[in-house]
Amino acid sequence: MTAPLLPRDLGDGLVLHPASVADAEDSFAVVDAERDRLREWLPWVDGTTSVDVTRGFLERVTSASVETGEVHATIRLGGGFAGHADLLVSPLQRSGEVGYWLAARAVGRGVITRVVAELFDIGFRDLDLHRIQLQAATGNTRSRAVAERLGMHYEGIRREAEQLPQGFVDLAVYSTLVNEWPGAAVALSHPHAQRGAAR
Repeated sequence: MTAPLLPRDLGDGLVLHPASVADAEDSFAVVDAERDRLREWLPWVDGTTSVDVTRGFLERVTSASVETGEVHATIRLGGGFAGHADLLVSPLQRSGEVGYWLAARAVGRGVITRVVAELFDIGFRDLDLHRIQLQAATGNTRSRAVAERLGMHYEGIRREAEQLPQGFVDLAVYSTLVNEWPGAAVALSHPHAQRGAAR
């Protein structure tokens, strides 16, 4: 199902492409070069030890996209690799969850706010989802700011819900329902969406 949904041109050189095993070398190169930065909030970084590990992951998510309708995207900025973003789907609940990570060169430019808004459009308009959530460690202020800029509803804290290299952390949970989503263009034009940029 992902194939007709992607690519998406978000303007200014920002494009979401379907994730592919062809991205493995670019993806691993960024993870390996930026390991210390990424591992602060991403539990999988220490286990990503080679291009083969990354390739295996991309093979799995490519299959998941076909079988479940999940959206797994490679973020390209100015033609270069800039990270990954996902919309995981629970079809029976008509719900989804966004996740993402960025290369350092794309941080601080509002990229993820725009990417998440586009994933919401895909989820609500193309996949007929009812609810989409975003979870972030309580100390991850950049990711929490993405949710807040897009007007997501803060639901509360899941205590010690994720294990990171520094130990278990609490997760802040945000959600948006289909009847609350004005669309990416409207959401991004709101003053809250213009307050700085996010990881």
